[in-house]
Amino acid sequence: MRNEVKKRVALGALIAAVAVSVLMLVLEPVPGGRHYEYALLQSLALVAIGLLYTAAPRTFFGKEVLLSVMLCGLVMGAINLMVLSPKSEIVQTYRTVFEAIESGANPYTSGTIHHEIEDAGTVLGNFNYPPLEIYPYYLAYRVAGTWNITVLTVTILLIQALCCVILFLAFPRIPPAYLLAFVPMILVGELKTNVAMTLLVTALVLWMIKRDAERPREVHGPVIAILFGLGLTTKFLILPLMAAYYAHHIDAKDRRSIAGTAVDVFIALATAVLVMAPFGVVNVIRSTLLFNVVLEDRAVMTTFYPNVLSGPLAWIGLEALYPVAAGALLGLAVLSAPKMSLFTAMVTASIVFLVVAPTPEPQFISPLLFLVVAARCLEQENAELGRRAELVPVPDG
Repeated sequence: MRNEVKKRVALGALIAAVAVSVLMLVLEPVPGGRHYEYALLQSLALVAIGLLYTAAPRTFFGKEVLLSVMLCGLVMGAINLMVLSPKSEIVQTYRTVFEAIESGANPYTSGTIHHEIEDAGTVLGNFNYPPLEIYPYYLAYRVAGTWNITVLTVTILLIQALCCVILFLAFPRIPPAYLLAFVPMILVGELKTNVAMTLLVTALVLWMIKRDAERPREVHGPVIAILFGLGLTTKFLILPLMAAYYAHHIDAKDRRSIAGTAVDVFIALATAVLVMAPFGVVNVIRSTLLFNVVLEDRAVMTTFYPNVLSGPLAWIGLEALYPVAAGALLGLAVLSAPKMSLFTAMVTASIVFLVVAPTPEPQFISPLLFLVVAARCLEQENAELGRRAELVPVPDG
C-alpha cells in the first residue's frame, strides 16, 4: 500500500511538471527564453518513463507497450534524420574545437569555440562539454580526414549501436524480441546532439552492476568506479546516477562500508581528474559545471531554454537562487536512495536531475530508458529464476 502511495506521489509530481511546462508555453514569460515546448516534451517523456517503470511486468513486456515503444523510436529516428543539417551548431562547435586543438590551444580557454544564440547569431567562447565528449569525435575526424554532419552522425550511430549490443549481451535470458522493441529508441532516438558517450557509459555501468549482482567479485567495485569516473567527463546525467548508486550502497553505521565507498568514490574522481588533466581540471570545471549552473553566465553564450525549475525562477527574477534550489532538490533525491531499491534510486535521481537541470534535456531520455529497461529486465530474469527454483523438487531427508 505504501509503495502504491509513493508511485502516485511521484507520478503526480511529474504531472505537475507538465502543468508548469504548459503554463510557460502559453505565457512565454522569461525574457530571452526560447523553445518553451522543449520543457513540455521532456516532462511528457518523463511521465511516460515513470509509467513504464511502475507498470506491472505483464504490461511492460506486453505487445501493446513494446510496439508503442518501437514505433516511437522509429518515428523519432525518422524525424532526427530529416532535420539533420550540415550547418548545425554542433558541427560548427566541434570544428572549432578541433581547430583549437591542432593549433595548440586549449578549447576550454581559447575563446574561439563556436556557439549560437537564436536571433543573435554566432558567439565565440570556450568549449562547454566535458573532455570525453571530444575524444571519439576527434578520432572520427582524423580517421575520416574531414569533419561534417555525416562523420558526426555515423560516429554517433556506431556508439549507440554498441549500446544496443550491450543490452542484448547483458540480458541473454530475456527474449530477443522484447529487447528489439527498444533498439530504435536507443539507436536513433537521439542524433541531433552528442549524448552517445553518456549512453555508452550508462550501459556499461548497468551491465557491470548486473554482473556484480549475479557473481560478486572484489574487482567489480573498482571497475564500476572507473566507469563512473569516465562518465563524469561525459554529459552530466552520470552525476546523479553515481551519487544515487553510492548513497544506496553506503551503510552509515558500518565503518567498512564507509571506507569502501570512500575508496570507490576516490577512484571515480581520480579517473575524472586524469581525463580532465590535459585541459586543466579547473578550466574544465569552470567551462562546464559552473557554466551551466549560473544562468546569467550561461545565457551569454547559449540560447536559454527555460526548464521546469529554472524557468519559473527566471520568470520571477530569482535566477541567483537557481544553483541552490537545484542542488537542494537533487540532494534530497540522492539522500533518499537508501530507502529505495538501487534501480529505483537511480531512476528517481535521474528524473529529478532532468527536472532541475538549467535547460530541458530530452536528449537524455534514451539513457534513462536504457536504465528503465535494464531494471525491468533484471527484475524479469530474477522472477524467472525464482519460478524455476520453485519447480525444482526438494529431496526427502
